[in-house]
Amino acid sequence: MVSWLARFDHATLEHLTPYRAPWLDDLMLAVTDLGGRGFVWVAIALIAFVIPERRADAWRSLLTILVTFLLVDGMLKPLIWRDRPFDVFPDDVLIAARATTSSFPSGHAASAFAGALATSRLLPGARALWFVLAVLIAYSRLYLGVHFPLDVLAGAVIGTLCALFVLGGRRAVRTETGFRFR
Repeated sequence: MVSWLARFDHATLEHLTPYRAPWLDDLMLAVTDLGGRGFVWVAIALIAFVIPERRADAWRSLLTILVTFLLVDGMLKPLIWRDRPFDVFPDDVLIAARATTSSFPSGHAASAFAGALATSRLLPGARALWFVLAVLIAYSRLYLGVHFPLDVLAGAVIGTLCALFVLGGRRAVRTETGFRFR
């Protein structure tokens, strides 16, 4: 029996992903691979270690991704088991490989938003780019048919909260007279 929540999510999903094309399938697969296990955010943080004044922020970025992964994949997914869309609605189009973990919350969305926020602190000049990438990674999970919209939304919120927890609300900046917060 399909719950009202799954039906609501399914109806929303049908409105979010009505158009599919082979070139877009390939793009979404690439975007979702880029976001898997926080790969893109970890790679950026590791590259930032080359810049001495960015090392502390790079460590915080890595810690943000680790905390998010442990919370979502280590605790919440096993605790709050939710079937994936292709399990509940077998006639739906599935473009990616069948995932075997819980659908709720989306780990990709969680790490994408945690990574975007942490990377915005690390490399603030490209802040808009980081959040566009996070939205694309989260949307790719819907497009590919591996998550319901509420899974992705919950992942984005959890990732943002994890980042705020690890990073703190404001950033300390060294000035000539000491530190100030922004």
